[in-house]
Amino acid sequence: MTTHFIGQLLEVKPIETTDRKTDKIKYSTDLTVMFDGIDEEGYKKVSVETISVDEEYYDDLKDKIGKVIALSYTSKVSQYGTSFYPDRSMPVLVLENNPLDYSRFKRESKGAKTSK
Repeated sequence: MTTHFIGQLLEVKPIETTDRKTDKIKYSTDLTVMFDGIDEEGYKKVSVETISVDEEYYDDLKDKIGKVIALSYTSKVSQYGTSFYPDRSMPVLVLENNPLDYSRFKRESKGAKTSK
């Protein structure tokens, strides 16, 4: 199954790590993505996630900071649970605006709570 992580791209950071056993250098990219939504009661709820992806994403996304992106994921179900991996076979979509825009919803005013 393919799913998408949608949010505003805040940061694109190249990462370099060294394997302690082999001294081999591994490169990757960390993406910091923010999703702006609301909770059940209409209060603002902001989620920020850091996603580790292949190093090839760095060149594709370094100029897209501040834009809304949709990153495709493939899910894999095993005996240990469900895992999600970025799907490099599909391009990262850059969207004009957030298709999951919750700003048009108004907070429902709840009456004052009284104790009995």
